[in-house]
Amino acid sequence: MSSIKQIRDSTKAEVESLLTSAPATISSIDQILTGQFSSINTTEIQTQYATALKPNPEAGNATLQSAVDAYSDTLSNSISVIQTIERFITLHIPQMEDGNNFGVTVQMTIGKALKEVKESLVKKLEFIPSYYSSRADLIDKFGLSKNIVSKTKTMTKSDVKGGKDGDESKESCTEVTEEKTTGAALDVDSKLYNRFMALVKLDVNCYVNARIGLVECRDSLLMILDNVEKNMDKLTSPKGTGGYGGNSMGMY
Repeated sequence: MSSIKQIRDSTKAEVESLLTSAPATISSIDQILTGQFSSINTTEIQTQYATALKPNPEAGNATLQSAVDAYSDTLSNSISVIQTIERFITLHIPQMEDGNNFGVTVQMTIGKALKEVKESLVKKLEFIPSYYSSRADLIDKFGLSKNIVSKTKTMTKSDVKGGKDGDESKESCTEVTEEKTTGAALDVDSKLYNRFMALVKLDVNCYVNARIGLVECRDSLLMILDNVEKNMDKLTSPKGTGGYGGNSMGMY
């Protein structure tokens, strides 16, 4: 058995394993939706976030951060699943020849869907760091009071020669610590209300976008796994048993 055939066979086994575990995979995403993204009421979410952030807007939104981390993990895992299926299809494209190409068309159609879904999930991942960057900018504009501590250390050394006790060397060290408070006091009910609400709304929008993205990720993954299962024979042997050759070459 050639080394390439071994790899080809192993990719089929990997995809079969993915299909077997598909119900558990989809169920795990549903659990994240019900556990971390159960609410679809933005007013309710806004109230929850405003209450949690009011004592210290500079602190992270712990509830949202946990949900975003789960969302990020799901996107990454789903992309990995897609790449596994892409590798399987690529290695099962038959050598190019005329006729009997229906199975190859199935490979190309599913391959195109895989590529589109993967690109969509990657863009969703890219949204996450941009959210944190926007949040940091908003917090910085609060201009909240900060303590700035500065220390000044001065060392003096003197040498005295020919004294009654002989030559002497003296050193002295003086350290001055200065603490200043700059910025505005926390007042989210009046002076900083608009900035505070902008921060809360940003968190709410992040929640909504992540929830939408998670639903789309689940549905896309389910669609892919369903189509792969339905067309497994054609994806494996698009021209019948032994339909792929040792010199396979193709792009989709």
